[in-house]
Amino acid sequence: MKKLKVGLTGGIGSGKSLVCSVLEKMGFTVFYSDKTAKKLIHESAELKSNIIELIGPLAYDEFGNYNTSYVSQIVFENSHKLAALNELIHPFVRSEFDLFVKITDARIVFNEAAILYETGAYKSFDQIVLVTAPLETRIKRCMLRDNLTKEAIERKMQNQWSDEKKRDFLPYEIINDGVNPLLTQVEDFVSFILPNKRQLNTREDIELLVQTFYSKVMKDVILVPFFMHLDFSVHLPKMVDFWCFVLIGTTGYTTNVIEKHLHMPLQNDHFDHWINLFNKTLDELFVGENVETAKQRALVIAWTTKSKLNLN
Repeated sequence: MKKLKVGLTGGIGSGKSLVCSVLEKMGFTVFYSDKTAKKLIHESAELKSNIIELIGPLAYDEFGNYNTSYVSQIVFENSHKLAALNELIHPFVRSEFDLFVKITDARIVFNEAAILYETGAYKSFDQIVLVTAPLETRIKRCMLRDNLTKEAIERKMQNQWSDEKKRDFLPYEIINDGVNPLLTQVEDFVSFILPNKRQLNTREDIELLVQTFYSKVMKDVILVPFFMHLDFSVHLPKMVDFWCFVLIGTTGYTTNVIEKHLHMPLQNDHFDHWINLFNKTLDELFVGENVETAKQRALVIAWTTKSKLNLN
């Protein structure tokens, strides 16, 4: 299955993290490049060695901790050092992202990164979305968030490309200015990159839902112990029959789906995890009224089963 890789970028204070949180609540998978870079700077012995060679021994303190303030002072006063530092870090981050894409079940993977264009990394993505906001809004956000002076923030901004320069590459733009509705813009972008999302109104659609969901279940460390004993050649067709009965009104399913789960030693957190995984699968693959119907019915099944197990 080909996975769609989407780069999500924007200048400091544009609100990339907020857009990412919206995407995650919609069920999408997000890889955070900037957080990964910070982790690697502290944990990768090879990267540490390379940074010390570039910046000097004071790049890390006597306990091996990254000297953020010192390194920042060096690189933000020397654009060549900053570019060299980025060239050291980003191959490590890209390797982590490639591994992340390889092991995830998600059909779409978002990669949040501040400098996709500056590093040339944008070339490896199927689509880019640029998050923007007015300059003064960005500065105010950074002053509140990072407790920095306006001058310090402006110096950081000088080391990033302007939104105007990034727009030359024709990315999809989301304006996060607190005025334009953010959720609507994110939903429009998702529709833009997935014009062929299915409607969940045929048996073929439901087979895709069931097969994809259980493939996730069998890779999920929390849920797999409850399902690993099943004969899926028998179980999956029954689940398809059940959801066909629920969503498109076909006949033929007569088993009590709740009674089948009462022998399992399930707890509240197992049901919550099951619902989250099921909803995520729905949102990745489908749009339309039947998606909400499936979510509501799954909640009812979970609630009723928990009641019978005295978990409510």
